[in-house]
Amino acid sequence: MSRPAEVPRAGSPGPGYRRASPDPRPRAGVGMLGYGFMGKAHSNALRTMTYIDWPGVVRPELLAIAGRTNERVADAAVRYGFDGYYTDWHGLVEDERLSVFDNAAADEAHLQPTLAAIAAGKHVVCEKPLARRAADALAMWEAAEKAGVKHLCCYNYRFVPAVQLARNMLREGALGEVYQARFRYSQSWSPISPDGSLVTIGCHAVDQARFLVGDIASVSALFGDPVSKGADKADPETPAPGDVTNALVRFANGAQGTIDASLCSRNRRNMLAWEINCERGTLVWDLERLNELRVSATNSSGASLDGLADVIVCEPGHPFNDLWWPAGHLLGWEHAHTNMFIHFFRCLGQDRSVGPEGATFEDGYRVALISEAMLASATSGRRVEIEAVHTPSVGGPLPRQHEH
Repeated sequence: MSRPAEVPRAGSPGPGYRRASPDPRPRAGVGMLGYGFMGKAHSNALRTMTYIDWPGVVRPELLAIAGRTNERVADAAVRYGFDGYYTDWHGLVEDERLSVFDNAAADEAHLQPTLAAIAAGKHVVCEKPLARRAADALAMWEAAEKAGVKHLCCYNYRFVPAVQLARNMLREGALGEVYQARFRYSQSWSPISPDGSLVTIGCHAVDQARFLVGDIASVSALFGDPVSKGADKADPETPAPGDVTNALVRFANGAQGTIDASLCSRNRRNMLAWEINCERGTLVWDLERLNELRVSATNSSGASLDGLADVIVCEPGHPFNDLWWPAGHLLGWEHAHTNMFIHFFRCLGQDRSVGPEGATFEDGYRVALISEAMLASATSGRRVEIEAVHTPSVGGPLPRQHEH
């Protein structure tokens, strides 16, 4: 049996050794609530961005993480690289060393801890959905605006390079008027999430629709529970209880479309996909092939090519390419989180708005409002119009929904 290799002993450095200079960038202390899947994803992004965004503006300093179970959160602190931990989120919020509160906890732990962090003057990042009820999401948005803190809701797929490129093309008018758009998010869950398909994954499809095409003016929706049969629902008042969501939508700009979500699409692992049909072409994207944007193309003479061209969005001039690898070296799922946090910390350091590129708490609220309109439509069997949203600075009542 061979002996394991010995760990080199501490000693003197070799000839010519020079100690590196300290990192000169200002630091923002980060406290994170939650240590599961999203805690892992956020920690990876925060640690990675310190050397990917170079020289960057502000460096995140991972000071504390919080969770309910002592052994697990203590292990997470070491694993993810935090200096210490709390077993009560109140201590995390009260930690005066922190300037950024990152809520990566379960949906039910979004509202109160985030509001407390805002009241303590911390900039806030919160996982999606921002809140289970539109009224709660509105309260979070209003509180963040009144406190003057930066706020971001983690709709991370906005920061996939192909999605950003598509948005740029649409905003610049390259494809003309948008006629029709179809968004879907399909996964295979066993057992089915008690939160329902729209809350669990479909909210991403709603945000993608808003991000790419624009605000949604009305919805007509159906929910179904072919697998769960409505059993073990997480919250009786939570919007979107179904295993399956299907909605017809009309955008404020006149385009029409569909949004659907499914937790019972067998063998579909993570299909967030859309197709946008425009006056002068079409865009197609699928998260399962996230580096590829399919685009209607023309040749040098201006004649239309037959079908769609596959564009690998990893070339010079493409979104975020300057941060990462040489041309043609593909990115992965986790890179969208890193791009998102780089954007947030740049906005923090340069004192500029997180939106419209990043999803703010306003965007989180609007997604929640649309989700509730879908539930109202499915319950009544009627189309529901969504009124314009009042901003916190203007005030006014919660937007009403009209059924037709």
